[in-house]
Amino acid sequence: MAATPTNPKVENIRQDVQDSYAELLRLIDGPITALDPEKLYIPSGENEWSIMQILAHIVEIMPYWAGEIEKLVAAPGQNFGRTMQHAGRLQAIDEHGRDSLKQVKAALPASYARLEDVLGSLKDSDLALTGHHIKFGENTLEWFIEEFVTGHLRSHIDQIKACLAKVR
Repeated sequence: MAATPTNPKVENIRQDVQDSYAELLRLIDGPITALDPEKLYIPSGENEWSIMQILAHIVEIMPYWAGEIEKLVAAPGQNFGRTMQHAGRLQAIDEHGRDSLKQVKAALPASYARLEDVLGSLKDSDLALTGHHIKFGENTLEWFIEEFVTGHLRSHIDQIKACLAKVR
């Protein structure tokens, strides 16, 4: 008989992130690698990112949100996160939006490992801690993780799939 996880909510979050990461790697190793390399840099539409810009953003967000989660657990009630205009977010896209697929593949494991390490350190009770976001106000860590980590990763995976369909 399998043991019941000590922190089932955290385990579900970790599984969600692991599933998204596995799907991202499947996309990279399959349809993204099969693309003509120049298509990695073509936005899928007006005011849309290219596949490489999305990948650069994913590499940046995993350790960023891991750090925000750590800070909130260490000091509940503090400000959490950033807005879409945050300089670090935009800088990562500007600096790495023209990277090669090889560079992204090299950067992803450490980015993912940082997030996985932080998520693995959480207890279910941590998910009830609250913080304040400039746009979304006061929310629990569980809400922030769904909004900015698990849901965010899933939405960017879907965005990559849509982009692939348009640039092929």
